[in-house]
Order: sequence, then C-alpha cells, then structure tokens
Amino acid sequence: MRTLIRFVSDGQFEWRLWLMPLLVTCAIVPVTLSLPLVQRDLIDNVVLARQLDRLLPTTSLFAALWILSAILQVVLATLQGYLDERLTIHLRRRLFAHCGTLSIPLWQREQGGRTMTLFLNDAPSWAAFLGSNLVSAFGSLLTMLIGVVLMFRLNAQLALIAVCFPAVVGGLAWIVTRPLRQVSRRVREKTADLNAQLQENLSGLREIAAFGQEQRSGQLFAATMTELLRLKMRLAFVGAAIGGGQNLFSLATMLAVIGVGGYLVIIGQTTLGTLLAIQQLFGQIYVPARSLLGIVVGAQQALSAADRLHEFFELQPAVKERVGARDCGQAIGAVCFDRVDFAYEPGRPVLRDISFVVEPGEVIALVGPSGAGKSTLASLIARFRDPDDGRVLLDGMDLRDLTLESIRRQIAFVFQDPFLFGSSIRENIALGRNEASEAEIIRAAQAACAWEFIEKMPKGLDTIVGPRGNQLSEGQKQRVAIARALLRNPRILILDEPTSALDARSEHLLEQALENLMRGRTTFIIAHRLATISRANRILVLDEGRVVEQGTHAELLARRGLYHELHELQFAARHGESPLALVVSGD
Repeated sequence: MRTLIRFVSDGQFEWRLWLMPLLVTCAIVPVTLSLPLVQRDLIDNVVLARQLDRLLPTTSLFAALWILSAILQVVLATLQGYLDERLTIHLRRRLFAHCGTLSIPLWQREQGGRTMTLFLNDAPSWAAFLGSNLVSAFGSLLTMLIGVVLMFRLNAQLALIAVCFPAVVGGLAWIVTRPLRQVSRRVREKTADLNAQLQENLSGLREIAAFGQEQRSGQLFAATMTELLRLKMRLAFVGAAIGGGQNLFSLATMLAVIGVGGYLVIIGQTTLGTLLAIQQLFGQIYVPARSLLGIVVGAQQALSAADRLHEFFELQPAVKERVGARDCGQAIGAVCFDRVDFAYEPGRPVLRDISFVVEPGEVIALVGPSGAGKSTLASLIARFRDPDDGRVLLDGMDLRDLTLESIRRQIAFVFQDPFLFGSSIRENIALGRNEASEAEIIRAAQAACAWEFIEKMPKGLDTIVGPRGNQLSEGQKQRVAIARALLRNPRILILDEPTSALDARSEHLLEQALENLMRGRTTFIIAHRLATISRANRILVLDEGRVVEQGTHAELLARRGLYHELHELQFAARHGESPLALVVSGD
C-alpha cells in the first residue's frame, strides 16, 4: 500500500483515464447481475406457472440483457487495454526523461540490460496493475457486494453457504501470497542480470572467440538461466496451488448449495427458480472472486516492479541546474579552470589543483599517460560533472550558474569512437541542428571530406547507416562525426583524437578540414599523434591528476620532462622499437 500511495502522490498519472472504464464497469455489474433474476422469473412465474403470454417478452428481455452485457464487456476490455498502454507510455516516457537527467558517468555505471528490463518488463507490469487490474478489482468488489446482497434477499441460508467460499479463499490468499513479493523481486532482478549478461556477451563476441571463452561464457549464461528457471518454477507452483485450491473450494461450495437448495425446494421452503438464480449468482461472484485473487497474487509481482522503478527514479544526477540558472547567450569561448579538484570516489582524486586559462580561439592539446585525467577534464568543460572544489568558468561565468542547455549549445564533440544512430546519414550529420537545410548538410559533409563517399551511395544522404553505423567503415563514421561537429558551428570543440580511425590518405584530406573546423574556436584536443598535437597553440601535460607541464611542442621537448619522455616513446613505437606509444592515448 505504501508503494501505491507513493506513486499516486507523485501525481504522475492523469486520473481522468480511469473515468470511462469505471463508468462502463458500473454499467456492466447491474446488467450482468440482473440476468439470474430474470431467469428466476422465467422459471417460477412463466414456465412453471404456464404463462405462455409472458414467455416471449421475458426471454426477449433475457436475450437483450445478455447481448448488452457482452457489448459492454467488449467496450470495457478495449478501454482497459487503452488505459494500460497509456500508463505504460507514460512510465516509459518518465523513465526515458530520467535517463536524460542522469549525469553521463552515473549513467555509464548502470547496466544497459537492467535498464532495458525497467522499460520492457517493469513499466508494463506496474502499468497493468494500476490500470486494468485496479479497474477489474473495482468491478469484482462491486459484483461481489451486490451479488451477495441479492443472494441474501433471495434466500439467506443458501447465501450464507455461498459467501463462505470467497471469505475462506481470500483469507488463504492473503497468507499464501505475502512472501511472493520477495520471490517476484528476485525473479525480476535475475531477469535483469540475464539481460545484462546477454547484452554484454553479444557485444563481446569477438573477444570471447579470440580468447577461447565460448564454453565458459555459455556455462555462466546457462547458470543464470537455471537460477531464473528455479525462481519462476517457485512462482508457478504457488500460482498453481492457489488455482487448485480455488477450484476445490468452488466445487465444495457448489455441491453444498445444490444439496441444501435441493432439500429446501423439496420441502417447499424455496423455489426452483430461486435455487437456480442463487447458483447463477454464485457463479457470477465466483469469477470476480477468482479474478480478485489473481490480482492479489499479481500485485506482489507488480509491487516488486514498482519498487525497482522507484529505486531508479530515486537515482539523482551528479549535476543539477541551480534555481535561477541563466542562459549564457552566445559565448566567446574563454575557458578558465580555477583550482579545480575532482574525484569519482572519496579519497581517490582524479584531478588535483588544476588551474589554467584558455583564450578564445586557442587550441589546447591534453596529453599524458593513461588515467592522468584528460577525459575527466574535458567532461568538466561540458559540465557532465561538477568539480568537488574550485570553479570552471566560461567567459568569466561559473558553469554552475548557467543552464545545461546553454552550455552544451556552445560545445561540439568528436569522439575517438563516434556513435552513429541507425538512421540516415542526413539525420546523423544534423544531430545538433535538426533544422539545417540540405545545402548546409552537404557543405558540412564536403568540409569533412565525407561527401566523396556519400554521393557515391545509391541513396546519398538518405542512406541508412545501420545500428551504430555498422554499414560504414571506421573512417567513414569518423568523417560523418566531423561533419556533425562542423554543422553545429560551436564556440568550443572537444576532439578525442578525431583522426585515429583514418588511413593516411583520409587523414591528409582531413587536415585542412580540421584547420577550418578549429579556426576561431576554442579547441581542446585529447591527443597522442604528433600531427594532431602540432596544431595546438599550447600543450597541457597531465600526470596523476595534475598539470605538470605546459607550453608549445618545442618548449616542452627542450625541458626534457614527461612530455619529452612520452615523445621519445612514441617516436620509438613509430619506428617499430616499442609499442608503448599507447601510454599517451585517451583515458
């Protein structure tokens, strides 16, 4: 109940969605329960009384009520289906929106398979409970209440026997289903583990095959499935036991009603029509009683899904907009780090006392050993995280005083491993500017040296690149990503070794494109290639979270410090002497 109240109090649903299903339910119940009463009148006052003139009107009334009930049932099922889908859509939209609010480092720690379980399993399960299940529960309770009242009016003795069934089964259900919530939660957690494991294994098939881990991966996957099967069988057994108990109590109750009722008919204390009407009414309250029991059982699973949803909604982003945050407008591109400290985990600093100033249009290369903090520093510029101490300033304004939208409007990324959506080349290039014209997209593609392969494709810009751009080569994907950055026309660029996936010819073609891209823009390059570093006005050398050196390429080589050491390692690797150039790759 606490879980239900928590979701209701959040005000996350439009309550008018329940109005029509509840109104139709209120219409179905009296129509359906009137059928046994018409049947009683037909037997006692028409057939047994030999009232031939009333036979046709009474049977016609019975048929009309039956048809009306059937029509209303169809309408109700349609409305319940619509309600469930609307609530599922609402929950999934809320999940998707919440995913967007989570900071990227926090989101990267969440397993994709677990999150997919929330979307595909937990959201529909909780929506169905809040929607059709609650409407059905209301209808079942209303049917049982009115049905019991009618039975007592017809014959109190038979009614007393009939109502024992729902009371006994309901009590047993409450006792039996209480532990189901924990079991159901474990089933969903194990399902999420299975999804995450499957996603990970499919993504890493190349590595699994390369290292001969097919058998071990298969064994681990089978073990997870076996544990999931055991938990599901436990749920299935309890459900089957409850169903069998329902049938047993139903049969016993029906036999008691027929036996006692038959005796009362024989001794003249009730009529045959009354007995059949009570039997019919019992059948009509038995179905809702069983449905209600199923809802009680299903509620344990739905509430475990709700708990998981609530836990996810409780995740708080590491970066939040301040109340009253302002738009930075059109930025000039001046960036300042003022005594910045940052750690992902307490006691394990990643950046320590970082201070430097970047003038508008300046090109800064970030180099250093793996884990030195280069990518973390870039993420602070885009405000994917906030510093633990110190400030990051844009045009003299603390990023924490600015809206996230206005900050990211000034920035474009070109990642080392660019992500392309499985849509067209046109849509991928226009990702940052959906309103861009075709001419602007083509100019961006030409500047990025991407047009030479795009125009050769049968559908040109409308070519579908496939999931993660798998229909394009690595070099082609990189050029599309560069065209995307060009089209965005940002004030600040963050380049994560953008030419690393290109062959020598493509890299040569892109040198001028990168020059055009960086001209007049503040640029941060996470780099290890000398060709890329040579474009920088200044090089920042990071080691263990500190800026240990800064200057031009020539100045740093002359100092013979860490940069000189990294340069020598790279030079040796390029001439086949050592593979250690990787020590200066992106972290």
